[in-house]
Amino acid sequence: MPPDTGMTSGYATSGVAKIYFETAGAGPDLVFVHAGVSDSRMWEPQFDAFANRFRVLRYDHRGFGKSRMPDEPFTLRDDLLSVVRQVGVAKGVFVGCSMGGATVVDFALEHPEMVTALVLVGSGLSGLNDPRQLSADAIKHWTEFLTLVRDKDVERAREMEAKYWIDGPSRDSAQVDPVYRTRARQLHRENFSIESFAHQQQPLQPPAIGRLREIAAPTLIVIGDHDSEDLVKLADRLASEIPNATRITIKNAAHLPSLEHPGQFNEILDNFLSQLPRP
Repeated sequence: MPPDTGMTSGYATSGVAKIYFETAGAGPDLVFVHAGVSDSRMWEPQFDAFANRFRVLRYDHRGFGKSRMPDEPFTLRDDLLSVVRQVGVAKGVFVGCSMGGATVVDFALEHPEMVTALVLVGSGLSGLNDPRQLSADAIKHWTEFLTLVRDKDVERAREMEAKYWIDGPSRDSAQVDPVYRTRARQLHRENFSIESFAHQQQPLQPPAIGRLREIAAPTLIVIGDHDSEDLVKLADRLASEIPNATRITIKNAAHLPSLEHPGQFNEILDNFLSQLPRP
């Protein structure tokens, strides 16, 4: 990272949780919200690259990285609100991957005045939990995975999740760049915890799945062509139901395209940001 970006770090209080965050740079606010198979370090290539023109912010969800998971009711969207208030973000662009994507969509529905634009990467969505909305492959995967979680078979559960999200359910590991694969698996291993499945956030009511047309902010949807079948279909749905949305596919990428192909992702993000009205 260039020495003049002035990186700072700290903790924001959300309920009784302490949410670890890092900021760098100056300018319009650009907030990165990580996937549930990693922590805020997955944004390293973006945090470094955009700190010369933006004030970048990344943080660890409770239960990930340097943020602990206390035993209390919580919502990830409230944790995000606590972090941006601590940092002093009045309005910004929110980039969320997977669980982070679902979080920023919920956040945008509750706090539209704080959102300049959204970038949704392999995004989940609150309310997408009806088995009738899932593919047969997804149901099979989740049934087997949750059985391993129930049986506390940590090693097999961790390997199954890493294969599905980091390699991609349809891609052989030999096709995956080994440098990316090693790093992504390291981050996954350091953040995987069976205990985390016992802590479920309080859902947004009504959930986002039926409210996408309420999102007024310009939205970029990014999906890897080797991500799960259900998330590829969800990307199509996001693009069709969010009024001002654009969808881009990154080839030879699974669930973390920003980490797997950082140069290409950064160019896509930079092009999107350059088209937004100046604050």
